[in-house]
Amino acid sequence: MGLVPTTIVPPRSSHIIVVRPALDAFFEAIDRSRLTMISAPAGSGKTTAALSWFHRLKAAGRPGMWLAVRAGIRDLPSFLLAFRSAGVDAGMPWHDLDPQGPDDAWLAALAKAKAGDARPVLVVDDAQLLPPVAIEFLAQAVASARDAVTIIIISRRALAIPVARTRALGFLVEIGDADLRFDRQAAIELVSRAVGAPLDAEEMQQIIEDAHGWASGLVIAGELYRRDAMRGSAWKPLLGNLRSEFTGYFHEEVLSLQPPAIRDFLVNTSILAELTAPACAAVTDDDDARAMLDDVYRAGLFLNAIDEERSRYAYHPLFKEMVLGRLAERAPARAAELHRRASRYFAGQGDNLMALHHAQASDDKDFLADQLDAVANDLIYTGYLYRIEELSADIPWSVMRSRPTLLLALAWRRIRRLSFASASRLLDAAVVVRDERLAEGSLDAHAAETFDLLLRHRRLMLEAARDNMAAIEQDAEQLLYDLGDEHPYLSCTLLAQLMAARRELYHFQDILKLEAETRRAMDRANTNFAAIALKSSIAPTLMARGNTVVARRFLDEAFAAAQQRDDLGFGLAALPALPMAELLYEAGELDQASELVERYLPAVRQWGFVDQLASGFLVRAKLAFARGDTNAALVGLDEAHLIAIECGLDRLRAFVVAEQVRIFIKSGQLSEAEAAMVAGDVGTDCEPVPTLNPTRQNESIAIAWIRIEMQRHRLVRARKVASRWLDLLKRTGAIRSAVTFELLLAEISVLQGNRSKARRAVRSAVEMAESAGWVRLFLDEGEVISSLLSEAYAHGPLLDTPADKFAARLVSLVTGGPTVGADDEEDDESFGLSSRLASREIDILTMVGGGLRNREIGERLGLTEGTVKWYMQQIYDKLGVRRRPQAVLRARQFGLLA
Repeated sequence: MGLVPTTIVPPRSSHIIVVRPALDAFFEAIDRSRLTMISAPAGSGKTTAALSWFHRLKAAGRPGMWLAVRAGIRDLPSFLLAFRSAGVDAGMPWHDLDPQGPDDAWLAALAKAKAGDARPVLVVDDAQLLPPVAIEFLAQAVASARDAVTIIIISRRALAIPVARTRALGFLVEIGDADLRFDRQAAIELVSRAVGAPLDAEEMQQIIEDAHGWASGLVIAGELYRRDAMRGSAWKPLLGNLRSEFTGYFHEEVLSLQPPAIRDFLVNTSILAELTAPACAAVTDDDDARAMLDDVYRAGLFLNAIDEERSRYAYHPLFKEMVLGRLAERAPARAAELHRRASRYFAGQGDNLMALHHAQASDDKDFLADQLDAVANDLIYTGYLYRIEELSADIPWSVMRSRPTLLLALAWRRIRRLSFASASRLLDAAVVVRDERLAEGSLDAHAAETFDLLLRHRRLMLEAARDNMAAIEQDAEQLLYDLGDEHPYLSCTLLAQLMAARRELYHFQDILKLEAETRRAMDRANTNFAAIALKSSIAPTLMARGNTVVARRFLDEAFAAAQQRDDLGFGLAALPALPMAELLYEAGELDQASELVERYLPAVRQWGFVDQLASGFLVRAKLAFARGDTNAALVGLDEAHLIAIECGLDRLRAFVVAEQVRIFIKSGQLSEAEAAMVAGDVGTDCEPVPTLNPTRQNESIAIAWIRIEMQRHRLVRARKVASRWLDLLKRTGAIRSAVTFELLLAEISVLQGNRSKARRAVRSAVEMAESAGWVRLFLDEGEVISSLLSEAYAHGPLLDTPADKFAARLVSLVTGGPTVGADDEEDDESFGLSSRLASREIDILTMVGGGLRNREIGERLGLTEGTVKWYMQQIYDKLGVRRRPQAVLRARQFGLLA
């Protein structure tokens, strides 16, 4: 019996050696150990690591023996022959040991191998190739040699060597795949040295992620990258573009070496992202899958344990892609059936997303449609409505039209996307399917009742999206009653729309009852996702009534919950974020409001909520105008206007037009404001007083109309409409809107020359706005309201009341605002320099002194003639005069004009 010389020769060190402190840290423990077990899949760097430790141990004076099983060890005699030869070369007196002799002689010799403190080191490489009898000998050697020798066993799989006692005594070192895996820094060095040139940072990161720390994978990738660079070829990620060098390695080193049962198991389970015993049993149709899973793991076949209990596993991504690719290429029918099995299993486990992933991978359109139809409602209730649309995109209509639950789900998705015509067609198609099944008797009474509830819900959601608030008020409560407690998600969505309808129609009389019902709905099971949308919808109603504290709490809670759902992206978080931006803006927290709008406005349209669209676009425009960027404000409003027209959202359109008119008026562009009213097609042929069924849409139109009437000095009409609206709003409890109309009435009073009445209106607005903290409602009205705030609050005694404290805050926010010089706020006949002139007023007075008329001044300053007249009235009041020449003379006396 001859010895293959390389059997006892350590391999040559790799030409690329990367210093890895984590592995170096094992050295001292290995030096002290009786047994070191290194177990990991092929190409993990086991031999390279062991070789490094082997040379260090030899350098420390310890005799070293290396056995390369792959080189020529076939049975126990050949193993013992190689063992004897390695020992003799290391200085052991083993010349007389017989490879065919009894084990006892060998074990005795091994127990005496220690010479002083120089314990020999035995490394057995590729030990997984040893015959069972040789492994049994190694187990005996570990037990009998004790401290006489350090044995290092390198294997791709776990070996049948008892280690419990050695582990308990602290003499065992175990090194696995996780220890050998390259961390990011080491991987960068290895790949860079394999390539021999700098790599693009993104491509390097992709290689590291794809290789998953696998040593051979990093080396092969580096070589491929270098070769592609030399050829001028662009680098492609490994995953999705697996090269033959990888597939060949996995086939030669792993698959081809396995028995048929193991090979079939690897192929069949390669479709699973995560392997568990039940999932493997379902896919392979083998109840013994648990044992097979354990065997594959112990065999080191690129299967990694995900948890410490070893109940969940995952294949290395490159290995998985190789096996899965061969399956799809060579046995597509088998792959389809495996995916169908997996889909049924995960659906039964309630993992609907994974079930649909496998249904889609089966490439069976009918099966995918069936699975979508079965789990559509569950997906909706957990926030994955969008996923239904994505998965159904490639299903032919001929297949889809016979799945009614799927049709209802897609209709809701179209409603969310504001595609109303498409949603209506889908609802009609679902009704046809229901009627067909009822006629053929395949739909039982309970299923028919459930279907009708879902259909009624979708139709109401469609009306809500169309802003048909009257329909919501009329039908929502009955549907809520019919749904009962069996459909908490649907109840939450209905409550949200009902609250919105009550807000838009000013029907706050039973709002407390609805709030109580809302809290009850949110306490029900399976409403975590729905509660996000519900709280986001309730908050604007609370804000309209001035309850910003509770509104902010609801929005904070909804926002925190939405951020935990990273899988839904920014869209879900946009639901609370944009009303929160509006609340923050009104409270004067502009930076925070701006951050929320910029981040979440682009994502909100997928949810189709008019409140969120309005909040986002209006706050963005107000922020831009407050910064002095009028053009950006108007461009953003034009974008919102187009969306409103495209989707038929008249309420959003009215909100946008009202804000456009405000901006144009404040910028002195009356004709543009009137053009915006015409373009908005809001219909103001008559005075927009509240009707029998007023809405916030009507309110917005009225506000825009009043602003234009004020500029045209049709003040009686403007006061009439504003007063009628204010009476309604106070009576219904719409506090926020009431503040706006009080401020409009204050401006009208100023134009009518009654500043005393104007100040009283401002005081009333302050008292209403104080609890909510609405500062921007005042600041956005500009110089008139700023002046009135200063006159009413800047001087005189400050009472220790919440309203006076809030007013003091408002006055402090009026930058460059006038200060009061007289204490008697009610004396309209008192003259004298009552307040400092604003810069715009000084500009106008300078032009008056130059002989310009009101129209000419307006042309130069971009103001309407009516606005110039209004400014002149402010100047007269402050200087205590009633004529233009007197105003110029008095201003020169005070040094205001040269």
